[in-house]
Amino acid sequence: MKLIKLSALPLLFCCILASSCEKEYNENGTEYVKNDLPVTGAQVSPQASPSSGTGKLTASYSKRTKLLTYSLSWSGLSDSVMAIRISGPAPVGYGAFRAGYAPAAATADTTTPYNVLQQVTGTLLTSANTSQFVSTKKLPATGSYTGTILIDGVKFKEVDLMNGLYFITIHSKTILPGTAPANLFYRWYGEIRAQLKVN
Repeated sequence: MKLIKLSALPLLFCCILASSCEKEYNENGTEYVKNDLPVTGAQVSPQASPSSGTGKLTASYSKRTKLLTYSLSWSGLSDSVMAIRISGPAPVGYGAFRAGYAPAAATADTTTPYNVLQQVTGTLLTSANTSQFVSTKKLPATGSYTGTILIDGVKFKEVDLMNGLYFITIHSKTILPGTAPANLFYRWYGEIRAQLKVN
């Protein structure tokens, strides 16, 4: 009888240990955080932005709740922010270009070449005027924004998020010298960009 009890003791210990390890894995294996990701003009695609503006991005994701939370800060932009857009899927150095995209058509302030999945600011234009804005959601040239996205498996996919295939662009209202589409570069492609990574 004592032999049976002693044999059961290591088995009980292993079960407790396994349970403890499983809990630790669930706590540490489903929560992801990435701090201070750089937001720069050099990351803008298909060509780098000449902007000297910079920023930082912190992203956290819970596999349990399927919620992605991101905090974005920026400074030194050329003008106020007309849009913050999350686009994808596209890896570092590439843009998620939408169907029918043509660089020559980059003449409207409110358009973008990217497949936009979420836009968190917005701007309305006066008719046929690319230099005047009516906006209730413009953000300053130095500022911050915090947002949340549900990774629903349809519009936003967990596999694409975990592989770093989403990116954030900050679009300012600046019109650069020259002719379209180059003069709308900051509005069209974004003044600065960051790849959205959580691991």
